[in-house]
Amino acid sequence: MGAGTDVAMEAAGVVLVRSNLLDVVAALDISRVTFQRIRINLFFSLAYNVLGVPIAAGALFPLLRVRLPPEVAALAMALSSVSVVLSSLLLMRYRPPVGSAAAAAALAKQRVDTHVSPPSATMTMLTPLLTPA
Repeated sequence: MGAGTDVAMEAAGVVLVRSNLLDVVAALDISRVTFQRIRINLFFSLAYNVLGVPIAAGALFPLLRVRLPPEVAALAMALSSVSVVLSSLLLMRYRPPVGSAAAAAALAKQRVDTHVSPPSATMTMLTPLLTPA
């Protein structure tokens, strides 16, 4: 490619590799889904910290006589991080909008992963075995 094209590709936020404008819709859709997942993760991590940090610091001890050992607090913090990572991994289930090149590629991959012989070919192979002699 020419030097101008390289500069444009470096400066662009999104580059269309194929000539399918529905890929713009797919890019906007995945960005919407990603930001939604970020908001969910942020909400749950903030909720965890608002509830967990005061308990771990002993703020409720004078009122309820509830105390959280440091080991349990560390385990809870680690589990919080794991839950955010697992929540983010749900993005792997994202399916692009119908009509985009990304959707066609995902459908082709799904067909390859779940390839089964057509029934007509199977029946053709079994027909000599099933017919009475």
